[in-house]
Amino acid sequence: MTEKKKNEMKFKIGAVGMLMFMIGDWLLDAAGANDKEIGLVVHSNWPQMSMYRFVLSATLALIALLPVYFASAEAISMMRKNTSLSETKAGRFFCNAFCLGHILLMTFGIGFHILLCVFPMFYKTLLKLGVDPMTAAEAVNDSTLLIIAQLMIVYLICDLGVSIAWYYIILKKKLDLGIWALICCPLSSILIDFMLKMIPLQFFKDFTVAFESLGWLLMYLALAKHVKTQNYD
Repeated sequence: MTEKKKNEMKFKIGAVGMLMFMIGDWLLDAAGANDKEIGLVVHSNWPQMSMYRFVLSATLALIALLPVYFASAEAISMMRKNTSLSETKAGRFFCNAFCLGHILLMTFGIGFHILLCVFPMFYKTLLKLGVDPMTAAEAVNDSTLLIIAQLMIVYLICDLGVSIAWYYIILKKKLDLGIWALICCPLSSILIDFMLKMIPLQFFKDFTVAFESLGWLLMYLALAKHVKTQNYD
């Protein structure tokens, strides 16, 4: 297999990893009709959701680690080798932001998802031990409050940083991709998520919970397309 094919395959494998993340997101967050937030993270429908959903969601995130690593490492390498990005301060800044986002995805993204799966498992375990629902919800929300600032900072740097850098890279034509590629990043898919959730149908509320991971999946497919158009073997 040529180097070009290997690089293209790494991004396609990464997209498969992100598909696993999407399935994990649905298992974790598609809570069904009449679900309401109780405080910071607790959902009213958690007691009706099987514990195995959260276990499987966390397991899928762990399995996705390797394919996502392949794609992220290749994305970082590609941007570092993109000489046009090193010609200006802005280019170097956005290249570094793009790489940092992927580093955080590799080192923190999997753990972030697994931690989110722990919250409902913790809540359901408290209920099983006889703790009343409001006290259990307060325990989970209070525990989350202790680390929410750290989680949100890394989350924003990872998704927002990569997306803004991606917009710059596409608009400045640093990759062989058209303007359509602006939609292929987490921020774009999250904005689509918000718009679809304005439609008063339960389907959209549950279906779009995986759209953050969808943005990463589309980015890897776009990078695979870019590699395919390059003239090196």
